[in-house]
Parts: sequence; structure tokens; C-alpha cells
Amino acid sequence: MKLSINTLFFLCMVAVESFGANPTWSSSIANIIYSNCSSCHRYGGIAPFSLMNYDEVAAKKNSVLEAVTTRSMPPYPADTKFRSYSHQRTLSDSDINAFVEWVNNGAPAGDLASAPNPPTFSSGPKIKNPSFTAQMPSYASQAKAGGEDEYRCFVLEGSPTKDEFISAIEVLPGNPEIVHHVLVFQDTSSIPLQLDAQTIEPGYPSFGGVGSETAELLGVYAPGGEPYFFPKGFGLRFRKGAKIILQVHYPAGTEGQIDFTSVRFTYSEAVSPREVFIDPLLNHQNIVNKPFRIPAGLEKTFTQKMTIPIDATAFAVMPHMHLIGKSTKIILRLPNNDTIPIINIPHWDFHWQMAYSFKTLQKVPKGSILESTVIYDNTSENPHNPSSPPKEVRVGEGTTDEMMLTYFYYCQYQPGDELITTEVQDDTEEEIPLTDVTFTQIPDGVIVRFPGPTIMHSLRIYDVLGGIVHDHQPNHRHQHSSLTIPISSSGAYFMHAIDVDGKHYRGGFSIMR
Repeated sequence: MKLSINTLFFLCMVAVESFGANPTWSSSIANIIYSNCSSCHRYGGIAPFSLMNYDEVAAKKNSVLEAVTTRSMPPYPADTKFRSYSHQRTLSDSDINAFVEWVNNGAPAGDLASAPNPPTFSSGPKIKNPSFTAQMPSYASQAKAGGEDEYRCFVLEGSPTKDEFISAIEVLPGNPEIVHHVLVFQDTSSIPLQLDAQTIEPGYPSFGGVGSETAELLGVYAPGGEPYFFPKGFGLRFRKGAKIILQVHYPAGTEGQIDFTSVRFTYSEAVSPREVFIDPLLNHQNIVNKPFRIPAGLEKTFTQKMTIPIDATAFAVMPHMHLIGKSTKIILRLPNNDTIPIINIPHWDFHWQMAYSFKTLQKVPKGSILESTVIYDNTSENPHNPSSPPKEVRVGEGTTDEMMLTYFYYCQYQPGDELITTEVQDDTEEEIPLTDVTFTQIPDGVIVRFPGPTIMHSLRIYDVLGGIVHDHQPNHRHQHSSLTIPISSSGAYFMHAIDVDGKHYRGGFSIMR
């Protein structure tokens, strides 16, 4: 499929604050664009045009306005009002209102001499000292203009000599202008190598998976994505002798352009790291209303149920369908019949599938039930339907087949897991040890005590669903050794604070009423 201009708008937008009434480029719009758009909308980025100065943005203001007001960008399909996630790429109402007002007022420049300077972007890796690196051979995309997108798998050189645990993973697109998304797998079988040997060019075509039932998912990349860092002490097992397989998506119209995508892993330094698994806990075996067949010309709804056999801890969720998927909604039903929202994607888009990390680790008690409701649209009204006229669809890995899988990142539960954050962006943050941050419950909230007088830049308190329950606005001129935070409800909470020197303070606590 061809990526439209609207599809590529605002690939990297995240929420920021608006800057008051009568916005100008210099006073507010430049900051919104530079903070949220320019990392992709720049020369060498995947977006089709640059948004790096006033003239460029003003020339595209109406197209950008459409993308902003329709929320077609950023590409973040999950409903964040159903549940919040780490590093979610959503645009705030205040930013939308500021941009609308700016365009309606004629896109005033303001005092350009006082406008912020355009950002500079590093094309280098975030993981500076990896334990393992591997790169695919140079490959020229075969995705013709006006044709279909290309999905190709590459078997990378290099394997671990013993089992290791991956604590961080980074995908580096060799050509960011053509790499739409990447799935990273490991496999100890020879099947991917056999498939690779059947083609003259590097790699082999594969749409759904990598063609091997023993392949295991390790990670996913989409434009604007950052490396994934597990909380300290956790890691994915990288199996001895396993090969890395990259499934790379090249959009139509990229024919002849060269790519050489690579991956970088950091191994855990923990003596006994806690093993994280990535498995499709919701799969074709636990569909309630089998058989999994979608008749031609119809919409059909399926449900799944899976009872959790152990006390588990969930890190992230990643639904997977193909082109006639329409929506998916998943809840966790606890043994006491209470429900916890997991994810809701009301408008499925195969081209923007990703893993959604819970803001704090989610406890999943033994006996809980994962329940999904998934809708497929196999009608001619579905613009993504690969068959015209529609044909009956069954399970399979081909373009005209379908799947109904939801992957979960999880491990065995230990007390206190629900107080651990996934808001980890790199391994270079200067972080205060959690033992130096203490929490004391008081009748109307909690007292947070820091190791010494500190000037805070920001402090937020999250509940177990990732919702912000308190957003403290510190006085940047005053030092504090402690702060009193009002909290009225019982539950588990997590704090993330940053001081003016960039030091991070994290910690979890419980309130019992």
C-alpha cells in the first residue's frame, strides 16, 4: 500500500503544554513543532517533507491542521482514555487548540529573532556500548511505486555462545526514509537460513511471520520509536546459537533505495536476572466461538478467554492482526470479578502495530482471565481488504489470511512488582537510589522525603493503570527536602520526579485507608 501524506504527518508527536492565547511561531508553535514533529519531518527523516523552520511550517499549515484536528497523527492507535502507557505519542487538546488558533489567525511569525533555534538530531545509536550488534546485508527495496508494500526477512550473522539476558534492545534503520517498521525475532532452527538460501537477493519475502514456528519475538520498531530498556534486573533470554531475523517493512515507492538496518543489545549485568517472556497468550487456541473463519462480505466478532495459571507480572501488550482487522479490546477479569483495562484499539491499522508498555508493571493474579473482543471487516467497504471482491478468510501468515494474536511481555510475579516503572528511556540517566527516597503515609496523603535539599523540575504520581493522580508544579526557586502530596484513595502508586540538574527520582508506595 502507498503511504499517503496524511499517514506520514506528525510521526513523532507527543503531548506538550500550550503557551497561552494568541500563539505565534516564536512564542509557542515553534516549540510544539520542534518538540514533536521535526525528529521525523526533517531532511533524512521518514516523513516526506521538512518542518524545521517557520517558512516550511507556514507553507504546510493547512495540511498539518487537517492532520492535527483529525488526530490522524501521531500514529498511536491505542485509546489512551481506556488506559495510559509509557512514552505514549498523543497530542494534547491544548496543543491542538494552539495550532488551530495560530492557523486561523493567519499563522503569525511573531518576533523571529526571539524564536527558538531548530533542534539538531543525532543519527547515532542510543545504546553506546552494546553487548551484541548485528547488521543485515545491504538490500535494495523492490517495492514499486503504485504497487504493494514489501515485507522481507533477513537472517543476521552472529549468535551468542551461551544463554544471555537482553536488558535493552535498539533497532537502527539503515535508511530511515524507507524503513516503516521492523520486527526482531530469534530462532535456533535452520529454517530461516533455508528460506534465505532460496533467493538470489539478501533475505526472503514473508508477510505474516518469519516462516518458522520456533521463532521468538524479541522486539519491534516503528518510526519515532526509542530503544526498549527493561527495568533493572529483568531481561529476555537470548538463546545460545540463536540467529536474529529482522522482518522489515518497505513502503511502495521505495524501489531501488538501499537499506542496511542493524540491531544492538545490552546484556543484563544482574547475577540472576528475572526472565521476561514474550508470548501470544491470546491466540487461536483460546478463541471461544470457533472456527476462525470470516465469510466474504461480512463483519464478524470473535472472543478469546485465557485463564492465568500463576501469579504473573505484565510489562507490555502487543495485539497482532492482518488487513481485515477492525478493532480489538482486551480486559483482565480478576478472581473477584473486578476488571482491569488492558488495551482498546478502536481502529486497527496493520501498518502501525506496536508494543504498548504499562506505565508501572501490572500484577496479574493467578486465576484471572484475559478476555478479548476482536472485530474483522471482510466487506468491500474495508479499504484495506486485500481481496476484491472479498473472499472467505481463514488463519494463516499470507497477505489474504488473518491472525488473532495478542503478545504479552511478562514474568513470574514478586511482591512489589506493581511499584516498578517502565518509564526508562536510557541507561545514562543519573538516578537516585530508591533507598534514598522514602514515603510516609499521613491522614491526607503521603510525605516524600529526598536525600537532601533539592530543587524539583517536575514530580508526578501515577496509579497502577498509569493514570496521573497528582502533577506537582514546583517552585523552581525553592529547595525542598520533603514534599507533601495529597492522595485520598487506597492503592499502589508510583512517583517519578526530575530535579533541575536532570537527576531522576523514582519510587513506589502504597496507601491504606
